[in-house]
Amino acid sequence: MSEENRSPEQLSALYEQLKQQVADSEYESAADTLSKILSFLEQLPDGWTESREWVTAVAAVDDYLNEVQPELEKVFEETSAAITKIGKSKKGVKAYTK
Repeated sequence: MSEENRSPEQLSALYEQLKQQVADSEYESAADTLSKILSFLEQLPDGWTESREWVTAVAAVDDYLNEVQPELEKVFEETSAAITKIGKSKKGVKAYTK
């Protein structure tokens, strides 16, 4: 997506998509969407701070990411712990090596 084609509406659509994916616990899809949002935020058009639409869209995304970060970190920790537990379990290792 080139910078010229980016719009606050596109950012808002990605934001809404991310909110729905997190609400539905679709974390793999949410990770892809989050990556797109971060790329989008890294390439905001010049003068975006002069546009009420851009400022509103960026602020909404920022607020949501700050709100959901603890939940995502918790899921990551739980997943890491489960993987570690499986890796340490003889039975788990045997099941994965069959």
